[in-house]
Amino acid sequence: MEKTANNTFRLWQEEGIVLVSKNFEVFRSLLDRTKDLIQRGKYNDAVVYGQTAVLYAFLRHCGLFVSQELEQLFVALGQKKIQTSLYSSSRNSVSQPGKVKNILHVATSVYSVGGHSAMIRRWIQQDDQRSHSIVLTQQPSVHVPKSLKDAVFKSHGKIYSLVETIGDVISWAKRLRTIALSADIVVLHIMPADVIPIIAFSNKQQSPPIIFINHADTGMWLGASISDVIANLRFSGMRLSQERRGIAAERNMLLPIILNPTHRTLNRLEAKRILGIDENSILLISIARSAKYKTIDGISFADAHIPLIEKYQQAILIVIGANPSEDWSKAIQYCNGRIKTFPEREDVEVFYQAADIYVDSFPLASNTSLLEAGSYGVPLVSRYPYSDDCGILGADTPALDQSLIRVRDLEEYTTVLSQLVEDEKFRLSIGEQTRRKIVEIHTGSNWQSSLEDLYFQATTLPRINVASEPITDRMMISEVDALLPKILSYASGQDKINIDELIQGHPFPKTFAQQLRVWIETIKIYGFGRGQIQHLLPNWLYWRLRKLILAN
Repeated sequence: MEKTANNTFRLWQEEGIVLVSKNFEVFRSLLDRTKDLIQRGKYNDAVVYGQTAVLYAFLRHCGLFVSQELEQLFVALGQKKIQTSLYSSSRNSVSQPGKVKNILHVATSVYSVGGHSAMIRRWIQQDDQRSHSIVLTQQPSVHVPKSLKDAVFKSHGKIYSLVETIGDVISWAKRLRTIALSADIVVLHIMPADVIPIIAFSNKQQSPPIIFINHADTGMWLGASISDVIANLRFSGMRLSQERRGIAAERNMLLPIILNPTHRTLNRLEAKRILGIDENSILLISIARSAKYKTIDGISFADAHIPLIEKYQQAILIVIGANPSEDWSKAIQYCNGRIKTFPEREDVEVFYQAADIYVDSFPLASNTSLLEAGSYGVPLVSRYPYSDDCGILGADTPALDQSLIRVRDLEEYTTVLSQLVEDEKFRLSIGEQTRRKIVEIHTGSNWQSSLEDLYFQATTLPRINVASEPITDRMMISEVDALLPKILSYASGQDKINIDELIQGHPFPKTFAQQLRVWIETIKIYGFGRGQIQHLLPNWLYWRLRKLILAN
Protein backbone atom coordinates (compact mmCIF):
# COMPACT_ATOMS: atom_id res chain seq x y z
CA MET A 1 0.00 0.00 0.00
CA GLU A 2 2.65 2.54 1.04
CA LYS A 3 4.68 1.93 -2.14
CA THR A 4 1.77 3.22 -4.21
CA ALA A 5 1.43 6.24 -1.89
CA ASN A 6 5.13 7.00 -2.29
CA ASN A 7 4.73 6.69 -6.04
CA THR A 8 1.92 9.22 -5.80
CA PHE A 9 4.13 11.74 -3.99
CA ARG A 10 6.82 11.27 -6.67
CA LEU A 11 4.22 11.92 -9.36
CA TRP A 12 3.04 14.97 -7.41
CA GLN A 13 6.59 16.30 -7.48
CA GLU A 14 6.93 15.75 -11.22
CA GLU A 15 3.58 17.41 -11.88
CA GLY A 16 4.37 20.11 -9.31
CA ILE A 17 7.50 21.28 -11.13
CA VAL A 18 5.34 22.09 -14.16
CA LEU A 19 2.53 23.60 -12.07
CA VAL A 20 4.83 25.89 -10.08
CA SER A 21 6.15 27.43 -13.31
CA LYS A 22 2.63 27.93 -14.67
CA ASN A 23 1.44 29.39 -11.37
CA PHE A 24 4.38 31.80 -11.33
CA GLU A 25 3.37 33.09 -14.78
CA VAL A 26 -0.17 33.84 -13.50
CA PHE A 27 1.21 35.51 -10.38
CA ARG A 28 3.67 37.52 -12.49
CA SER A 29 0.87 38.80 -14.76
CA LEU A 30 -1.19 39.91 -11.73
CA LEU A 31 1.86 41.63 -10.21
CA ASP A 32 2.59 43.47 -13.48
CA ARG A 33 -1.04 44.56 -13.65
CA THR A 34 -0.77 45.86 -10.06
CA LYS A 35 2.34 47.83 -10.93
CA ASP A 36 0.64 49.37 -13.99
CA LEU A 37 -2.42 50.42 -11.95
CA ILE A 38 -0.25 52.11 -9.30
CA GLN A 39 1.63 54.03 -11.99
CA ARG A 40 -1.71 55.21 -13.40
CA GLY A 41 -2.92 56.35 -9.96
CA LYS A 42 -5.70 53.72 -9.74
CA TYR A 43 -4.84 52.74 -6.19
CA ASN A 44 -8.09 50.97 -5.30
CA ASP A 45 -7.80 48.70 -8.33
CA ALA A 46 -4.10 48.18 -7.62
CA VAL A 47 -4.90 46.92 -4.13
CA VAL A 48 -7.51 44.55 -5.57
CA TYR A 49 -5.04 43.08 -8.07
CA GLY A 50 -2.20 42.96 -5.54
CA GLN A 51 -4.35 41.13 -3.02
CA THR A 52 -5.59 38.77 -5.76
CA ALA A 53 -1.98 38.01 -6.77
CA VAL A 54 -1.01 36.93 -3.26
CA LEU A 55 -4.23 35.02 -2.64
CA TYR A 56 -3.68 33.13 -5.90
CA ALA A 57 -0.04 32.41 -4.95
CA PHE A 58 -1.13 31.17 -1.52
CA LEU A 59 -3.72 28.82 -3.00
CA ARG A 60 -1.56 27.82 -5.97
CA HIS A 61 2.09 27.78 -4.93
CA CYS A 62 4.36 29.57 -7.40
CA GLY A 63 7.84 28.94 -6.01
CA LEU A 64 7.72 31.95 -3.67
CA PHE A 65 6.98 32.28 0.04
CA VAL A 66 7.35 36.05 -0.02
CA SER A 67 7.05 38.65 -2.79
CA GLN A 68 9.54 41.38 -1.96
CA GLU A 69 8.71 42.97 -5.30
CA LEU A 70 5.00 43.31 -4.53
CA GLU A 71 5.59 44.48 -0.98
CA GLN A 72 7.98 47.11 -2.28
CA LEU A 73 5.24 48.48 -4.56
CA PHE A 74 2.81 48.98 -1.68
CA VAL A 75 5.43 50.31 0.71
CA ALA A 76 6.29 52.96 -1.90
CA LEU A 77 2.58 53.72 -2.33
CA GLY A 78 2.14 54.19 1.42
CA GLN A 79 5.18 56.44 1.67
CA LYS A 80 3.81 58.55 -1.17
CA LYS A 81 0.17 58.84 -0.09
CA ILE A 82 0.27 58.85 3.73
CA GLN A 83 1.85 61.87 5.37
CA THR A 84 4.34 61.08 8.11
CA SER A 85 3.08 64.04 10.13
CA LEU A 86 0.23 61.83 11.30
CA TYR A 87 2.67 60.48 13.90
CA SER A 88 3.84 62.38 16.92
CA SER A 89 7.39 63.63 16.50
CA SER A 90 8.02 62.68 20.11
CA ARG A 91 7.54 58.96 19.40
CA ASN A 92 10.80 57.16 19.94
CA SER A 93 12.01 54.80 17.22
CA VAL A 94 12.52 52.18 19.95
CA SER A 95 9.91 51.66 22.68
CA GLN A 96 10.83 50.94 26.29
CA PRO A 97 10.19 47.22 27.03
CA GLY A 98 9.00 47.81 30.58
CA LYS A 99 6.41 50.32 29.47
CA VAL A 100 4.51 48.18 26.98
CA LYS A 101 0.92 48.67 28.09
CA ASN A 102 -1.21 49.03 24.94
CA ILE A 103 -1.30 46.25 22.32
CA LEU A 104 -3.05 46.73 18.98
CA HIS A 105 -4.03 43.48 17.26
CA VAL A 106 -4.67 43.86 13.51
CA ALA A 107 -6.69 41.09 11.85
CA THR A 108 -8.23 40.78 8.41
CA SER A 109 -11.24 38.99 9.92
CA VAL A 110 -12.14 36.87 12.96
CA TYR A 111 -14.55 33.96 13.44
CA SER A 112 -16.20 31.92 16.18
CA VAL A 113 -14.34 28.76 15.14
CA GLY A 114 -10.75 28.10 14.12
CA GLY A 115 -7.38 28.32 15.83
CA HIS A 116 -6.47 31.72 14.35
CA SER A 117 -9.26 33.66 16.11
CA ALA A 118 -8.98 31.55 19.25
CA MET A 119 -5.32 32.51 19.58
CA ILE A 120 -6.16 36.23 19.59
CA ARG A 121 -8.81 35.72 22.28
CA ARG A 122 -6.59 33.50 24.45
CA TRP A 123 -3.67 35.90 24.03
CA ILE A 124 -5.77 38.80 25.35
CA GLN A 125 -7.13 36.72 28.23
CA GLN A 126 -3.67 35.51 29.26
CA ASP A 127 -1.87 38.86 28.86
CA ASP A 128 -4.30 40.46 31.28
CA GLN A 129 -2.04 43.19 32.68
CA ARG A 130 -2.20 45.10 29.38
CA SER A 131 -4.91 46.78 27.31
CA HIS A 132 -5.71 45.08 23.98
CA SER A 133 -7.57 46.60 21.05
CA ILE A 134 -8.44 45.09 17.66
CA VAL A 135 -8.61 46.57 14.16
CA LEU A 136 -10.41 44.54 11.50
CA THR A 137 -9.16 45.49 8.05
CA GLN A 138 -11.77 43.73 5.90
CA GLN A 139 -14.66 42.72 8.15
CA PRO A 140 -17.43 44.70 9.88
CA SER A 141 -17.33 44.79 13.67
CA VAL A 142 -20.80 43.24 13.96
CA HIS A 143 -19.26 39.88 13.05
CA VAL A 144 -16.81 39.80 15.97
CA PRO A 145 -17.63 36.78 18.22
CA LYS A 146 -19.00 37.71 21.64
CA SER A 147 -16.22 35.87 23.48
CA LEU A 148 -13.59 37.96 21.69
CA LYS A 149 -15.52 41.20 22.28
CA ASP A 150 -15.76 40.38 25.98
CA ALA A 151 -12.02 39.75 26.19
CA VAL A 152 -11.19 43.05 24.47
CA PHE A 153 -13.58 45.14 26.55
CA LYS A 154 -12.46 43.47 29.80
CA SER A 155 -8.91 44.62 28.98
CA HIS A 156 -10.24 48.19 28.47
CA GLY A 157 -9.55 47.98 24.74
CA LYS A 158 -11.59 48.96 21.69
CA ILE A 159 -12.71 47.31 18.43
CA TYR A 160 -12.41 49.13 15.11
CA SER A 161 -13.46 48.16 11.58
CA LEU A 162 -11.89 49.79 8.54
CA VAL A 163 -14.79 48.81 6.24
CA GLU A 164 -16.90 51.22 8.29
CA THR A 165 -14.52 54.06 7.31
CA ILE A 166 -15.63 56.56 4.64
CA GLY A 167 -13.35 56.71 1.62
CA ASP A 168 -11.04 54.47 -0.42
CA VAL A 169 -8.35 51.97 0.57
CA ILE A 170 -5.86 54.78 1.19
CA SER A 171 -8.35 56.23 3.67
CA TRP A 172 -8.53 52.80 5.35
CA ALA A 173 -4.73 52.64 5.61
CA LYS A 174 -4.61 56.18 7.05
CA ARG A 175 -7.26 55.21 9.59
CA LEU A 176 -5.25 52.15 10.68
CA ARG A 177 -2.12 54.23 11.04
CA THR A 178 -3.96 56.86 13.10
CA ILE A 179 -5.40 54.20 15.44
CA ALA A 180 -1.88 52.83 15.92
CA LEU A 181 -0.75 56.19 17.37
CA SER A 182 -1.72 55.04 20.86
CA ALA A 183 -0.21 51.54 20.58
CA ASP A 184 3.09 50.47 22.12
CA ILE A 185 3.18 47.38 19.88
CA VAL A 186 1.20 46.34 16.81
CA VAL A 187 0.56 42.63 16.27
CA LEU A 188 -0.43 41.51 12.76
CA HIS A 189 -2.71 38.45 12.69
CA ILE A 190 -3.64 39.18 9.08
CA MET A 191 -4.62 36.82 6.28
CA PRO A 192 -1.81 36.13 3.76
CA ALA A 193 -3.01 38.60 1.10
CA ASP A 194 -3.93 41.60 3.28
CA VAL A 195 -2.37 44.70 1.67
CA ILE A 196 -3.74 47.40 4.00
CA PRO A 197 -1.12 47.11 6.80
CA ILE A 198 1.72 47.23 4.25
CA ILE A 199 0.48 50.64 3.08
CA ALA A 200 -0.36 51.85 6.59
CA PHE A 201 3.02 51.06 8.17
CA SER A 202 5.25 51.88 5.20
CA ASN A 203 7.18 54.54 7.13
CA LYS A 204 8.98 52.31 9.61
CA GLN A 205 10.81 54.99 11.57
CA GLN A 206 7.49 56.54 12.59
CA SER A 207 5.62 53.30 13.33
CA PRO A 208 5.28 51.33 16.55
CA PRO A 209 7.20 48.03 16.72
CA ILE A 210 5.38 45.45 14.59
CA ILE A 211 5.12 41.72 15.32
CA PHE A 212 3.87 39.44 12.52
CA ILE A 213 2.15 36.17 13.53
CA ASN A 214 3.16 33.51 11.00
CA HIS A 215 -0.02 31.42 11.26
CA ALA A 216 -0.12 30.51 7.54
CA ASP A 217 3.44 29.29 7.10
CA THR A 218 2.85 26.92 4.18
CA GLY A 219 2.39 29.64 1.56
CA MET A 220 3.12 33.18 0.45
CA TRP A 221 2.07 36.05 2.69
CA LEU A 222 2.53 39.82 2.85
CA GLY A 223 4.15 41.60 5.80
CA ALA A 224 7.82 40.60 5.91
CA SER A 225 9.06 44.00 4.75
CA ILE A 226 7.35 46.02 7.52
CA SER A 227 7.56 43.59 10.46
CA ASP A 228 10.26 44.06 13.09
CA VAL A 229 9.83 40.53 14.44
CA ILE A 230 8.25 37.40 12.90
CA ALA A 231 6.54 35.19 15.50
CA ASN A 232 6.53 31.64 14.13
CA LEU A 233 4.23 29.08 15.73
CA ARG A 234 6.52 26.11 15.04
CA PHE A 235 10.14 25.29 14.27
CA SER A 236 9.51 24.21 10.66
CA GLY A 237 7.86 27.57 9.94
CA MET A 238 10.74 29.35 11.67
CA ARG A 239 13.32 27.59 9.49
CA LEU A 240 11.37 28.41 6.34
CA SER A 241 11.08 32.08 7.36
CA GLN A 242 14.85 32.36 7.48
CA GLU A 243 15.65 30.23 4.43
CA ARG A 244 12.92 31.34 2.02
CA ARG A 245 11.56 34.64 3.34
CA GLY A 246 14.94 36.15 4.17
CA ILE A 247 14.10 36.91 7.80
CA ALA A 248 17.22 37.78 9.81
CA ALA A 249 17.95 35.41 12.71
CA GLU A 250 17.53 38.09 15.40
CA ARG A 251 14.07 38.96 14.02
CA ASN A 252 12.95 35.33 13.63
CA MET A 253 11.34 34.09 16.86
CA LEU A 254 9.11 31.33 18.16
CA LEU A 255 5.76 31.87 19.90
CA PRO A 256 3.90 28.62 20.64
CA ILE A 257 0.17 28.36 19.95
CA ILE A 258 -1.59 29.29 23.19
CA LEU A 259 -4.11 26.88 24.70
CA ASN A 260 -6.51 27.32 27.58
CA PRO A 261 -5.62 25.04 30.51
CA THR A 262 -7.52 21.78 30.10
CA HIS A 263 -9.39 20.20 32.99
CA ARG A 264 -11.00 16.79 32.67
CA THR A 265 -14.64 16.71 33.68
CA LEU A 266 -14.96 13.01 32.81
CA ASN A 267 -12.68 10.01 33.02
CA ARG A 268 -12.34 7.82 29.92
CA LEU A 269 -14.94 5.27 31.01
CA GLU A 270 -17.54 7.96 31.80
CA ALA A 271 -16.95 9.67 28.46
CA LYS A 272 -17.26 6.37 26.59
CA ARG A 273 -20.56 5.64 28.33
CA ILE A 274 -21.92 9.05 27.26
CA LEU A 275 -20.94 8.27 23.65
CA GLY A 276 -22.51 4.81 23.86
CA ILE A 277 -19.17 3.04 23.39
CA ASP A 278 -18.16 -0.19 25.13
CA GLU A 279 -16.02 0.66 28.17
CA ASN A 280 -13.55 -2.09 27.22
CA SER A 281 -12.98 -0.73 23.73
CA ILE A 282 -9.79 1.02 22.58
CA LEU A 283 -11.01 4.24 21.02
CA LEU A 284 -9.02 5.99 18.30
CA ILE A 285 -10.24 9.44 17.31
CA SER A 286 -9.34 12.01 14.66
CA ILE A 287 -10.76 15.54 14.43
CA ALA A 288 -10.08 18.02 11.60
CA ARG A 289 -11.62 19.99 8.76
CA SER A 290 -12.98 17.74 6.02
CA ALA A 291 -10.43 19.01 3.46
CA LYS A 292 -7.65 17.36 5.47
CA TYR A 293 -8.90 13.81 4.82
CA LYS A 294 -8.13 12.78 1.23
CA THR A 295 -7.88 9.46 -0.56
CA ILE A 296 -4.41 8.77 -1.96
CA ASP A 297 -4.17 6.16 -4.75
CA GLY A 298 -7.49 4.63 -3.76
CA ILE A 299 -6.50 4.33 -0.08
CA SER A 300 -8.79 6.45 2.08
CA PHE A 301 -8.14 7.55 5.66
CA ALA A 302 -10.57 4.83 6.78
CA ASP A 303 -8.83 2.17 4.65
CA ALA A 304 -5.51 2.92 6.36
CA HIS A 305 -6.99 1.67 9.66
CA ILE A 306 -8.55 -1.58 8.40
CA PRO A 307 -5.51 -3.78 9.28
CA LEU A 308 -5.55 -2.52 12.88
CA ILE A 309 -9.32 -2.79 13.37
CA GLU A 310 -9.34 -6.23 11.74
CA LYS A 311 -6.56 -7.37 14.11
CA TYR A 312 -8.14 -6.00 17.32
CA GLN A 313 -11.85 -6.55 17.83
CA GLN A 314 -11.91 -3.99 20.66
CA ALA A 315 -10.55 -1.19 18.43
CA ILE A 316 -12.94 1.56 17.24
CA LEU A 317 -12.15 4.59 15.07
CA ILE A 318 -14.21 7.80 15.26
CA VAL A 319 -13.52 10.58 12.75
CA ILE A 320 -15.10 14.01 13.25
CA GLY A 321 -14.95 16.09 10.08
CA ALA A 322 -14.83 13.17 7.65
CA ASN A 323 -15.01 14.48 4.10
CA PRO A 324 -18.56 13.85 2.76
CA SER A 325 -17.18 13.59 -0.78
CA GLU A 326 -15.00 10.64 0.27
CA ASP A 327 -16.67 7.22 0.13
CA TRP A 328 -15.71 5.25 3.23
CA SER A 329 -18.71 2.94 3.10
CA LYS A 330 -16.73 -0.18 2.09
CA ALA A 331 -14.26 0.27 4.94
CA ILE A 332 -17.07 0.93 7.43
CA GLN A 333 -18.95 -2.16 6.24
CA TYR A 334 -15.81 -4.32 6.24
CA CYS A 335 -15.12 -3.34 9.86
CA ASN A 336 -18.72 -4.03 10.92
CA GLY A 337 -19.37 -0.40 11.79
CA ARG A 338 -16.32 -0.01 14.04
CA ILE A 339 -15.36 3.01 11.93
CA LYS A 340 -17.76 5.84 12.75
CA THR A 341 -17.93 9.31 11.17
CA PHE A 342 -19.46 12.61 12.25
CA PRO A 343 -19.63 15.99 10.46
CA GLU A 344 -17.54 18.92 11.70
CA ARG A 345 -18.72 20.16 15.12
CA GLU A 346 -17.58 22.44 17.95
CA ASP A 347 -18.51 20.27 20.98
CA VAL A 348 -15.66 17.77 20.82
CA GLU A 349 -14.45 17.71 24.45
CA VAL A 350 -16.29 14.47 25.32
CA PHE A 351 -14.60 12.74 22.36
CA TYR A 352 -11.14 13.87 23.49
CA GLN A 353 -11.90 12.65 27.02
CA ALA A 354 -13.07 9.26 25.74
CA ALA A 355 -10.08 8.72 23.45
CA ASP A 356 -7.32 6.20 24.11
CA ILE A 357 -5.29 7.16 21.03
CA TYR A 358 -5.38 10.20 18.72
CA VAL A 359 -4.57 9.71 15.01
CA ASP A 360 -3.78 12.80 12.93
CA SER A 361 -5.61 13.69 9.71
CA PHE A 362 -3.93 12.78 6.42
CA PRO A 363 -2.52 13.91 4.02
CA LEU A 364 -2.91 17.29 5.76
CA ALA A 365 -1.94 17.50 9.44
CA SER A 366 -3.90 19.41 12.11
CA ASN A 367 -1.63 20.93 14.79
CA THR A 368 -4.44 22.49 16.82
CA SER A 369 -6.38 19.22 17.13
CA LEU A 370 -3.21 17.35 18.07
CA LEU A 371 -2.50 19.84 20.85
CA GLU A 372 -6.08 19.75 22.11
CA ALA A 373 -6.12 15.94 22.18
CA GLY A 374 -2.69 15.75 23.79
CA SER A 375 -3.73 18.17 26.52
CA TYR A 376 -6.13 15.46 27.76
CA GLY A 377 -3.28 12.95 28.11
CA VAL A 378 -3.92 11.12 24.85
CA PRO A 379 -0.92 9.70 22.88
CA LEU A 380 -0.61 11.23 19.40
CA VAL A 381 0.32 9.52 16.13
CA SER A 382 0.89 11.29 12.79
CA ARG A 383 1.89 10.02 9.34
CA TYR A 384 4.74 11.85 7.62
CA PRO A 385 5.86 10.25 4.32
CA TYR A 386 7.99 13.21 3.18
CA SER A 387 11.71 13.90 3.50
CA ASP A 388 13.15 15.99 6.35
CA ASP A 389 13.36 18.98 3.98
CA CYS A 390 9.53 19.21 3.91
CA GLY A 391 8.92 19.91 7.60
CA ILE A 392 6.12 22.42 7.02
CA LEU A 393 4.02 19.66 5.40
CA GLY A 394 3.84 17.73 8.66
CA ALA A 395 2.69 18.27 12.23
CA ASP A 396 4.99 20.07 14.65
CA THR A 397 4.90 22.56 17.50
CA PRO A 398 7.43 23.04 20.32
CA ALA A 399 5.60 20.51 22.52
CA LEU A 400 4.80 18.04 19.75
CA ASP A 401 8.43 17.90 18.66
CA GLN A 402 9.14 16.15 21.97
CA SER A 403 6.06 13.93 22.28
CA LEU A 404 4.40 13.25 18.90
CA ILE A 405 4.92 9.77 17.41
CA ARG A 406 5.71 10.28 13.70
CA VAL A 407 5.68 7.37 11.24
CA ARG A 408 6.94 7.22 7.66
CA ASP A 409 4.69 4.54 6.13
CA LEU A 410 1.54 2.52 6.69
CA GLU A 411 3.42 -0.55 7.89
CA GLU A 412 5.09 1.46 10.65
CA TYR A 413 1.75 3.19 11.35
CA THR A 414 0.00 -0.13 12.02
CA THR A 415 2.94 -1.38 14.12
CA VAL A 416 2.95 1.72 16.35
CA LEU A 417 -0.82 1.70 16.78
CA SER A 418 -0.73 -2.02 17.61
CA GLN A 419 1.79 -1.39 20.38
CA LEU A 420 -0.41 1.36 21.81
CA VAL A 421 -3.49 -0.89 21.68
CA GLU A 422 -1.73 -3.82 23.36
CA ASP A 423 0.33 -2.02 26.00
CA GLU A 424 -1.88 0.06 28.32
CA LYS A 425 1.04 1.09 30.52
CA PHE A 426 2.98 2.42 27.50
CA ARG A 427 -0.14 4.16 26.16
CA LEU A 428 -0.84 5.95 29.44
CA SER A 429 2.82 6.85 29.94
CA ILE A 430 3.13 8.45 26.48
CA GLY A 431 -0.18 10.26 26.97
CA GLU A 432 0.87 11.75 30.31
CA GLN A 433 4.26 12.78 28.94
CA THR A 434 2.48 14.51 26.06
CA ARG A 435 0.08 16.31 28.40
CA ARG A 436 2.90 17.62 30.60
CA LYS A 437 4.87 18.98 27.63
CA ILE A 438 1.84 20.77 26.21
CA VAL A 439 0.99 22.36 29.58
CA GLU A 440 4.62 23.35 30.07
CA ILE A 441 4.98 25.12 26.71
CA HIS A 442 1.54 26.13 25.46
CA THR A 443 -0.37 27.38 28.52
CA GLY A 444 -0.37 29.92 31.34
CA SER A 445 2.73 31.57 32.77
CA ASN A 446 5.09 29.47 30.64
CA TRP A 447 3.48 30.76 27.44
CA GLN A 448 3.47 34.27 28.95
CA SER A 449 7.24 34.01 29.36
CA SER A 450 7.59 33.36 25.61
CA LEU A 451 5.35 36.36 24.93
CA GLU A 452 7.44 38.64 27.16
CA ASP A 453 10.56 37.59 25.24
CA LEU A 454 8.77 38.49 22.02
CA TYR A 455 7.72 41.92 23.31
CA PHE A 456 11.28 42.57 24.53
CA GLN A 457 12.84 41.73 21.17
CA ALA A 458 10.30 43.80 19.24
CA THR A 459 10.84 46.87 21.40
CA THR A 460 14.64 46.75 21.63
CA LEU A 461 15.62 45.94 18.05
CA PRO A 462 16.05 48.90 15.67
CA ARG A 463 13.16 49.21 13.21
CA ILE A 464 13.60 47.03 10.17
CA ASN A 465 14.97 48.83 7.10
CA VAL A 466 12.71 48.81 4.05
CA ALA A 467 14.70 48.00 0.90
CA SER A 468 14.92 50.92 -1.53
CA GLU A 469 16.71 49.21 -4.40
CA PRO A 470 14.30 47.69 -6.97
CA ILE A 471 13.73 43.96 -6.38
CA THR A 472 12.56 41.34 -8.89
CA ASP A 473 11.02 38.11 -7.58
CA ARG A 474 12.68 34.85 -8.69
CA MET A 475 10.85 31.57 -8.24
CA MET A 476 12.55 28.53 -6.71
CA ILE A 477 11.58 24.87 -7.06
CA SER A 478 12.74 22.59 -4.24
CA GLU A 479 11.10 19.37 -3.06
CA VAL A 480 8.62 21.22 -0.87
CA ASP A 481 7.79 23.66 -3.70
CA ALA A 482 7.03 20.77 -6.04
CA LEU A 483 4.72 19.06 -3.52
CA LEU A 484 2.79 22.15 -2.42
CA PRO A 485 0.60 22.74 -5.52
CA LYS A 486 -1.19 19.41 -5.09
CA ILE A 487 -1.34 19.58 -1.31
CA LEU A 488 -2.70 23.14 -1.31
CA SER A 489 -5.33 22.24 -3.88
CA TYR A 490 -6.51 19.56 -1.43
CA ALA A 491 -6.49 22.06 1.43
CA SER A 492 -8.60 24.58 -0.50
CA GLY A 493 -10.90 21.91 -1.91
CA GLN A 494 -10.60 23.56 -5.34
CA ASP A 495 -9.01 21.99 -8.41
CA LYS A 496 -9.23 25.25 -10.36
CA ILE A 497 -9.01 28.89 -9.34
CA ASN A 498 -11.17 31.45 -11.13
CA ILE A 499 -9.14 34.67 -11.16
CA ASP A 500 -12.17 36.77 -12.07
CA GLU A 501 -14.04 35.47 -9.03
CA LEU A 502 -11.09 36.34 -6.78
CA ILE A 503 -11.02 39.85 -8.24
CA GLN A 504 -14.78 40.37 -7.89
CA GLY A 505 -14.87 39.00 -4.34
CA HIS A 506 -12.81 41.77 -2.74
CA PRO A 507 -14.28 43.86 0.13
CA PHE A 508 -12.81 47.20 -0.93
CA PRO A 509 -14.88 50.29 -1.85
CA LYS A 510 -16.46 50.08 -5.30
CA THR A 511 -17.67 52.75 -7.71
CA PHE A 512 -21.43 53.00 -8.16
CA ALA A 513 -21.11 51.40 -11.62
CA GLN A 514 -19.28 48.42 -10.08
CA GLN A 515 -21.88 48.14 -7.33
CA LEU A 516 -24.68 48.24 -9.89
CA ARG A 517 -23.11 45.38 -11.86
CA VAL A 518 -22.80 43.26 -8.69
CA TRP A 519 -26.40 44.07 -7.77
CA ILE A 520 -27.68 42.97 -11.20
CA GLU A 521 -25.64 39.74 -11.08
CA THR A 522 -26.95 38.98 -7.58
CA ILE A 523 -30.55 39.40 -8.69
CA LYS A 524 -29.95 37.15 -11.71
CA ILE A 525 -28.68 34.38 -9.43
CA TYR A 526 -30.86 34.76 -6.33
CA GLY A 527 -33.81 36.93 -7.37
CA PHE A 528 -35.11 39.81 -5.25
CA GLY A 529 -35.19 39.77 -1.48
CA ARG A 530 -31.69 38.55 -0.59
CA GLY A 531 -30.41 41.73 1.00
CA GLN A 532 -29.40 43.25 -2.34
CA ILE A 533 -29.46 46.76 -0.86
CA GLN A 534 -25.98 45.94 0.45
CA HIS A 535 -24.70 46.02 -3.14
CA LEU A 536 -26.07 49.49 -3.86
CA LEU A 537 -24.95 51.30 -0.71
CA PRO A 538 -21.35 52.26 0.11
CA ASN A 539 -19.83 49.67 2.45
CA TRP A 540 -19.33 52.12 5.29
CA LEU A 541 -22.98 53.25 5.17
CA TYR A 542 -24.41 49.75 4.95
CA TRP A 543 -22.45 48.48 7.95
CA ARG A 544 -23.15 51.56 10.05
CA LEU A 545 -26.87 51.07 9.40
CA ARG A 546 -26.55 47.40 10.37
CA LYS A 547 -24.91 48.37 13.64
CA LEU A 548 -27.72 50.80 14.41
CA ILE A 549 -30.37 48.19 13.64
CA LEU A 550 -28.65 45.53 15.78
CA ALA A 551 -28.15 48.01 18.62
CA ASN A 552 -31.88 48.64 18.72
